[in-house]
Amino acid sequence: MAIETFQTRCKNCHAAENFKIGHDDSEDSLDKAVEHLQGKTQIQVRSILRKHKVDTAEYGFALYHCPKCQTLYNPYAVRVEYDDIMMFQPFYKCPQCDSTLHKATSPIENYACKQCGEKQLSRIDF
Repeated sequence: MAIETFQTRCKNCHAAENFKIGHDDSEDSLDKAVEHLQGKTQIQVRSILRKHKVDTAEYGFALYHCPKCQTLYNPYAVRVEYDDIMMFQPFYKCPQCDSTLHKATSPIENYACKQCGEKQLSRIDF
């Protein structure tokens, strides 16, 4: 899967932010992708790789939003199923209000600008 890149731009304050979705083709395994993970998430995934049989893994940059602030975030996300019945998927938190982020499923226009708070975002594909 190639990385898809795009930018959001606020029609109100003109703030711009770049986003990525997916993972680089060179990261063809979770072993290589784990380098993008942060802190405890990286430690937990490394432990799973050492001690368990991984059944499936999804990883890459993903688009999340804060249900309270309605702003977008772009963590490198991971979901690992292992030992036929176990699953690991971390929670991501909003740095502004500490709410748990959710996967973004609505059009970009439905989310707020981090700078001015207005729902005036447009998407520009590269």
